[in-house]
Amino acid sequence: MTKSDERVTKTIPIKRMDCPTCIPLLEREVKQLDGVDEVRGNYLNKTLKVTYDGNRVPLAAIEAAIERLGYQIAYKKYPGVVARLRGLFRGATADDVRPLTDTDFSGKVLHAAKPVAVLFSSPTCPTCYVFKTQFRELVREVGGAADFYEMDIASTETWRNYDVLSIPSILVFREGALAARFDALPAVNEIRRALVAEA
Repeated sequence: MTKSDERVTKTIPIKRMDCPTCIPLLEREVKQLDGVDEVRGNYLNKTLKVTYDGNRVPLAAIEAAIERLGYQIAYKKYPGVVARLRGLFRGATADDVRPLTDTDFSGKVLHAAKPVAVLFSSPTCPTCYVFKTQFRELVREVGGAADFYEMDIASTETWRNYDVLSIPSILVFREGALAARFDALPAVNEIRRALVAEA
């Protein structure tokens, strides 16, 4: 084996991997790293098996890619619950995304006078938690030009009517009709364009 070719296969145990839709997100994020050859997730074992060139990509970069999506690596130590709660309260603002129920959906979304973005998520989804920070930033940028809501798929049924198969997902509505859909870690700039286009 030469210095320029040091293939390593590492099985990384992942905490907070709560649903099978986590696997494609993790695989895609890690696979983007230069030097990673193969990524295979295993939902039942809660692991990610990564084959990579150890000279081109360090393990720390792979771990950082996993953590960017909001997941934790089982062999690493993270801040406790109290520290996370402090961060949550510090980040809360008056213009945060408002919760939406099945009962409110028709009136607040389908009969809205302006464009509406609905974030379908779950409180147990680490990727949703990470994405929500970006979504809040979008709320601040777009301001009153659109309405922003969040629906918890664990306590609502509306997501079934719109075939939401992965979270986080964003649906943009205009004049009562679905105008745009963004699935599996949506790009905020694309959502912004969908909300302000023809507004």
